[in-house]
Amino acid sequence: MPEDSDTSLLADSGKRLRESDPIRYVDPSIRLTVVHRAPSTDNDGCVSLESLLGDVNLELMVQINYMIDVEFVMNRIPEEIRDGLKVIVYHGLRLTPDQLLRMETDVGMKYPRVTLHRVQVSGIGTHHTKAMLLFYRDNTMQFVVHTANMIERDWRNKTQAIFTTGRLVKKPQLIGLATCAFERDLLEYMSKYSHHQEISARISQYDFTGVKGVLVGSVPGRFSGVEKNKWGHMRLRSVLRQQVEISKACIVNSKIICQISSVGSLGKNSQDWLRGEFEMSLNAHRQSNYMASSKADLCVVFPTAENVRTSYEGWSMGGSLPFKETSYTKQAHYLNPLLHSWQAAKSGRDHAMPHIKTFTRVSCMEEADVISWFLLTSANLSKPAWGVLKDGAISIQSYELGVLVFPSLFEELRSEPVSAASSLASSIDEHDVHVCMLNATVSNPRPRLSQGSTSSHSSGLQDTLERVSGVVPIRLPYDLPLKPYNFATDHVWLSDKFFPGQDDYGDTLGRS
Repeated sequence: MPEDSDTSLLADSGKRLRESDPIRYVDPSIRLTVVHRAPSTDNDGCVSLESLLGDVNLELMVQINYMIDVEFVMNRIPEEIRDGLKVIVYHGLRLTPDQLLRMETDVGMKYPRVTLHRVQVSGIGTHHTKAMLLFYRDNTMQFVVHTANMIERDWRNKTQAIFTTGRLVKKPQLIGLATCAFERDLLEYMSKYSHHQEISARISQYDFTGVKGVLVGSVPGRFSGVEKNKWGHMRLRSVLRQQVEISKACIVNSKIICQISSVGSLGKNSQDWLRGEFEMSLNAHRQSNYMASSKADLCVVFPTAENVRTSYEGWSMGGSLPFKETSYTKQAHYLNPLLHSWQAAKSGRDHAMPHIKTFTRVSCMEEADVISWFLLTSANLSKPAWGVLKDGAISIQSYELGVLVFPSLFEELRSEPVSAASSLASSIDEHDVHVCMLNATVSNPRPRLSQGSTSSHSSGLQDTLERVSGVVPIRLPYDLPLKPYNFATDHVWLSDKFFPGQDDYGDTLGRS
């Protein structure tokens, strides 16, 4: 994958960066996108849309998104291949039949090799997934899951992120069936689209076995039986319960952080959904059935009105944070204790408001901020996105897609020796090697577990410090520790409410 900067920061999965390092740093394949108004140092290790689409060997591009400006996207393609590039678009734009016809006609006249598919969704559901499939003339491809609409303002001064598989090669010709869970899950997700056969056939030619991530998707429908655990928050619950093991040291004082750009109608009471079925899914892990104390503190990160006013985009950013006053008022009695403001100086995104959506379980310790799992997704905090359980089935209204990562996905490191410079090299058994996922920041992109802590709650973690040989750094988009709302001065950003003051451009909000 082309990178904007600091390609030496992280190597391909499992490869050490410096021979002298006793700890191997492993690329999680998750990166923030470039913010144009941010200092260059805050964009180290970040990616731009141009870097994703700029390869002149690009042969076929599939864009799956809610909103798309075809002209904007095509202008990111190298000019020498722009007219000949085959492009397939699945979008969820809410247009009248006349508007849709006009769009398809205009695009067809200028870019005859671009095919548009409007994804029909009933009710209040949305085709909200944000992903792209890129196929190249050298017989490689990459799959990208991200958080941005394919419109200019989403790629300029907002906090966004991507997950990429990197360039994948084709399977040996004798292998025709799906060879790993990631491929099977992607093909099953694509099967929910009309006209998917050509794309699915091409996907099935490539080797996904090296991809470190688990797809967590939502598609409209009512699912019961074994299908219930394939989609929405029940998919997340199932994966966490089956695959994610959390040490006792990381369970104590851990937080589950829901960082989102929109909040839906979650119910009159907290137990209706948020603190009921959804929180149960977020708290799942392999030991959760027999560890009564394994429930984490639930936190929600959402910008204040002041965050929006002082952002790089000023008040205009507020339209990308659709939280209505009527919805908030009904839920304020249980949402307010969970709310935390947008503070992101350590990640270099303090003034870049979040369009990114992340869900994570993290333990803030003296040694480090230890991440048990991290989900990058298109899904906000809403029932249409995640689904609602009723009568033994889950009902979902929207298309969403995310990628979940957790330490055990990277345990192939166990088959490799630690660096020759490590004093641990001759003293540990390969089965004792431990991989940690840690929070990285602009100033500390290579976090370490510091030894010698006297923290009582992390004594169990101290027992494993000498076994750590791999660190997966995740640059969380917000700062830790979180900053709770001070409701004497902080006001939740509401997209239909007036707030006073001028932004960076001298603009004010108009009164309705």
